[in-house]
Amino acid sequence: MKITPTSLTLENMDFPASGTYACEIALEIPLYSKASKIHEVSVIVRQKYRPKIKIKHKKFSSNDILEATCHSSPAHPAPHLTWLINNVKVDERLTIPHGTVNVHRHHHGMPLSLTNSSLRYPLSNLQLFPNQTVEITCMSTIPSYANLNEGFADVQNHTVTVNVVRMEPAPTQLPVKIITLEQNHSSDLIISRSIIGVIFIVGVLNFMEILM
Repeated sequence: MKITPTSLTLENMDFPASGTYACEIALEIPLYSKASKIHEVSVIVRQKYRPKIKIKHKKFSSNDILEATCHSSPAHPAPHLTWLINNVKVDERLTIPHGTVNVHRHHHGMPLSLTNSSLRYPLSNLQLFPNQTVEITCMSTIPSYANLNEGFADVQNHTVTVNVVRMEPAPTQLPVKIITLEQNHSSDLIISRSIIGVIFIVGVLNFMEILM
């Protein structure tokens, strides 16, 4: 322990030292005392390496569902995993937590554990440009995902990039054939000739019936 007129430092803390701490200032003359706010202190074992992401394919279409898995490094307590797509946190309803697994490693008698998680993300949720790359990040933190104004005692992350080909929608109308004025006039001429031929044949038949 180190003490100065303005600070108190605790060193070489072991796991039983985890708990709530507060600081109190006391004066004898004049009689005065003031306690600080209570803070939770946790003794952790940091992660030695970044989490690992596994993806079967590195190329997708914009209609595919991106499936990936991630597991953290062993630590204490078990890290919390957070998925991000293009640096935006993924809705947790699209993730599948698989819990923690104890590993055969100890630190000062404390067993270490790692965390597993899966991701099923419909790429149709993204506004994609043709042949766009998408960044998938798995962030492993102690403690769990913090607010913007909070920090982490330990953080590691891993990012992989995949290529996404945007699928163009099928046309909704049948192709229209454009007919020029000359083609339209030719069609009308053929129809007129056909009508005249039919009238001529009918007239010949009627004439033959009269002769008979």
